[in-house]
Amino acid sequence: MNVNNPFLFITPRNSDVLVGRHSFLETLEKKVLESLDTHAIIAVNGPFGIGKSQFIYKIIEDLKTRKNIKIFNFDFNLNTLNDLRSVPHEKDLKKQIIIVIDRFELIESLTKEIQHKVLNVMAELCDAKDTFILETSSDLIKKVADVEPNVKKYFNIINVPQMNYDEVKKLIYTRLNEVRKDKSESINPFTEEEVKMIHKQSKGNPRMVLMLCASLYEKKN
Repeated sequence: MNVNNPFLFITPRNSDVLVGRHSFLETLEKKVLESLDTHAIIAVNGPFGIGKSQFIYKIIEDLKTRKNIKIFNFDFNLNTLNDLRSVPHEKDLKKQIIIVIDRFELIESLTKEIQHKVLNVMAELCDAKDTFILETSSDLIKKVADVEPNVKKYFNIINVPQMNYDEVKKLIYTRLNEVRKDKSESINPFTEEEVKMIHKQSKGNPRMVLMLCASLYEKKN
């Protein structure tokens, strides 16, 4: 394996997922800010590897600088129900509250009874005008709604866009520049046809783009 393969690190970085998608980041932040005076669960939605966690991380990084906002960040686990119950009231903090739950998909590992309790507490916090930010998939939202139909009305689903061809191309030469002496927009050692194939097979998913590039780069070097 070529240690200089710039695609070996297949987890998308901030710089990877934001390639050409700054407008989506702005849209997401606007949706979050609009939800602060209502009751909403911002569901950053899309398939695995599309960059959901990186977009959320970037949004939270920006929002932490605002003095009127308090962010609670929880990893989903067996204690999540207690974590949510421990969140103070907005009026006590005198700040607007955002609750970020990482790995929300793990809710499926709980019994239906506990899932129901978690979702009920989330609904209560939404009614108290707290805002949630979660990573979701369409399948997960459907399963959650089946467990607690009432919670679905709080979901504000924001789909993460796929990368278009030009964005995939830029991601590729950005990674290639990490091992080049002179930075450029060249896709060498790849060809235009190979990049088109990568875009098609990956369906614009940055993690899949990097995996395909890593394999192809190995064959060429």
